[in-house]
Amino acid sequence: PARMSGDEATPAAAGPGPASFEALVDRAKADSARRWNTGFILTGCVLAAAAVAVIAVMIATGFGSWFTILLVAVFGVAAAGMVLTSVTRGRMLRLLAGPGSVACRLTETGVSLANSPEIAWTDLVFIGVLNDRPRTNRLRSVPVYGWAGRAALKAGNGTILCELGVRDGAALRRRFTDAAGARRVSLYARFPDGSRRGLIPLLLDAVLSEETTQAVVTALFAGAAARGIPHALHENA
Repeated sequence: PARMSGDEATPAAAGPGPASFEALVDRAKADSARRWNTGFILTGCVLAAAAVAVIAVMIATGFGSWFTILLVAVFGVAAAGMVLTSVTRGRMLRLLAGPGSVACRLTETGVSLANSPEIAWTDLVFIGVLNDRPRTNRLRSVPVYGWAGRAALKAGNGTILCELGVRDGAALRRRFTDAAGARRVSLYARFPDGSRRGLIPLLLDAVLSEETTQAVVTALFAGAAARGIPHALHENA
């Protein structure tokens, strides 16, 4: 079993199956990300509603050209897109940051997340991790993106993305008690065996400390290697 020093990655003693590793949520990071993300949603809703109201007034009064109306409409669509992106991000964050302290638990039988049922090792078809930090750091120097990117990171846009590929995504969805979390399991076309592969995205460093993020990746890769599950780390340079 994996053993980490500190309070955020510890040997586990509870949960389904004989526990070997568990990682704890960095509650300060998770709470901050949730507040920022909620702020994005509220701001986007206000801006989208304002755009609709402005367009309605402009059409009713004949004030402004169609080009101006189009510009306001584009602004409103962008605001609506921000809301949609933030809602999706919030669902991803809840996969790891639930009401309890444990974000991820690995046992001899499978992997459990804060808001997911246990995923058996035999149901995992691959584990991929993307390190997006090099690209993110480069883009911080771009004037507009730099500000927006920093705000998005505060709202939970992690730079270490872990993806769990599951053999039967539809079956996993049905086992979720959290409907929002279930919708974060992306489904692919049916395979010859009749099942639909699924993909679970995890924004690790958005809710975990740096040490715990590294420990989770190490533990997942060790568990995958021991069971012959394909796994890879991709550096986005």
